[in-house]
Amino acid sequence: MKKLIVVVMFILSVGCAMGQHTADLGVQVGAATYWGNIHDVNTLKSITPVVGVLGRWNFNKRLAIRGQLLTGNLGADGTYKGALIGQPVAHATSFPADINNAYNFKRNFQTVEALLEFNFRNYKMGNMKKEAFTPFLSLGLGGFYSRAPGTGSFILDPTPSLPVTIPANYPPYMDNGKKTNEFDVLSLTIPVGAGVKFNITKRLGGMAEIIIRKTFSDNIDNLNDPSRFLATSGTSYAAAKTGLNNTDWYATLAVSLIYQLWDEKGNCALFDKLRRR
Repeated sequence: MKKLIVVVMFILSVGCAMGQHTADLGVQVGAATYWGNIHDVNTLKSITPVVGVLGRWNFNKRLAIRGQLLTGNLGADGTYKGALIGQPVAHATSFPADINNAYNFKRNFQTVEALLEFNFRNYKMGNMKKEAFTPFLSLGLGGFYSRAPGTGSFILDPTPSLPVTIPANYPPYMDNGKKTNEFDVLSLTIPVGAGVKFNITKRLGGMAEIIIRKTFSDNIDNLNDPSRFLATSGTSYAAAKTGLNNTDWYATLAVSLIYQLWDEKGNCALFDKLRRR
């Protein structure tokens, strides 16, 4: 996070030296939620925290481009019916299938995004009268990364462990040598958002925004192409499809506090303060 802030400050300082348009720097906090392959999701338990930083370059009073980094968690508690689902047990090598088909996952993530913002009204940071607020839309492209959690529910192999017990125990299904909850996720995302911007003081503003993101991964919930796990007879599952079988989405609702670094006249508030010292 500290490295990202340094990079954003450097990029914006280059723009400051050029004295063009206006530029802002901000922090944001909010909540995220997921939807994908899991059924009967407990909505309250699927809301997780996110934090981030952003830099914004304002071309004019209607258009801006924003870069941001978010980090947080995604998770859900629900069911996935028809599959053999195992739950973690310390030091166990075989597991009974969950009779309630309960399924849960939790993983942390980082996402980097570039978004184009369109303001419905003329908006200018520092203006406390007619141009002090506006609703807006955002659209962009991002990258999503999450390390393998290694926790939560996982898929069991359909062949019972020996000796057969009642109820039967099953070993974890191993996909390329890994359990289904042991895979990293790296994916492009398409974020689409809407929100409102408003001024608080001459240099300080706020923003509230909801963004829905389409991912190009089907494994955020550790269920990559899960329909192959519904046929529990036989000795093995089919390999995951390599096409666009992705069904995982996530959304964030965030509130941002934004500081205007410099205005269109080339006045840099941050560097002016440093010079006075």
